[in-house]
Amino acid sequence: MITDDALVAEVLRGDEPAFRELVERHRPRLHALASGILQDNDLASDAVQDAFLKAYGALSEYRGRGVFGAWLRRILVNHCLSLLRQRHSYLCLDDLDRELVSNEQTPEEQTMAGSEAERIRRAMGRLPAHYRAALVLRVVEQLSYREIALLLAVPESTIETWIHRGRLRMRTLLGNEGSSKAMTPRPAAGRPVPNPGGGSL
Repeated sequence: MITDDALVAEVLRGDEPAFRELVERHRPRLHALASGILQDNDLASDAVQDAFLKAYGALSEYRGRGVFGAWLRRILVNHCLSLLRQRHSYLCLDDLDRELVSNEQTPEEQTMAGSEAERIRRAMGRLPAHYRAALVLRVVEQLSYREIALLLAVPESTIETWIHRGRLRMRTLLGNEGSSKAMTPRPAAGRPVPNPGGGSL
């Protein structure tokens, strides 16, 4: 399969179909990310479209090195956060449903897990937007603290603080420390999940 960077080079030479291929390749993941941040499928679709338009206009600034997906994601996250600031709203973790409600569970277990997911969403709605943005990127996207820091343009230590404080607030809001497990991403192979409070998660 042709690489993203090769497609970008074709677009810069005037091959518009190459950009359509990039859009189709990255749209599903970007839409899932935008939905998790904005909690609205229609807004997410618009945000992704806007992000692609911004990317197309700035394509000459892309430096390559095989990170086109990350470059797109940065544009989208910045756009979503701008929308949130305009709306004075907050983020949501719709993808927590998939973490909490498994197809392998019995109907009774699914009902209980669905209720727990709803409690978590309500609690998330009471967090400051910057805590929620960091948690979305950590839990849903399973990004490292360094990657989130680059996306949100703040120091890595700030991201560690936001995520740590966000989890602590979630525990308080839920009144059940065990429920905070939903805020912890499953570590990728060979990739430990650090805990800013000390030790590992």
